[in-house]
Amino acid sequence: MNNEMLTIFVGIIAACMVIITLVVAFIGFHAIRAMQKGNEFIGIVQNELSFLTTKGALTLHELNEFINHLKEQTGPISEKSLSALHEIRELVSYIHEETRSLAMKASGGIAKVTIGALAIGALAQIFKKNSKD
Repeated sequence: MNNEMLTIFVGIIAACMVIITLVVAFIGFHAIRAMQKGNEFIGIVQNELSFLTTKGALTLHELNEFINHLKEQTGPISEKSLSALHEIRELVSYIHEETRSLAMKASGGIAKVTIGALAIGALAQIFKKNSKD
């Protein structure tokens, strides 16, 4: 019986070793597949990052050109704006002078009308007094 027990025990150990070997081989196979998928994913990400980097560099270059274009366009606009502002300032100054002149004339006219109205009122009172007497 010792031989039979020993044979059964060795058989069980051999079967366990075969199962352990299959499990290790299965895990290794899936680990290799996962590494391949990981490498593929890293390759795709690298390609996308390279594309995005290139796109970003082109965009920055276009922005730089656009900024330079705006700088070139801003110079004449600034000169035109300054010229227009100077003309507007002169126009406002002219309008101010004319308004002040008209206000003075109107003020003088109002003063004359007021004096005239007072004089007419005084004459009317004088005539009223004379007609009662």
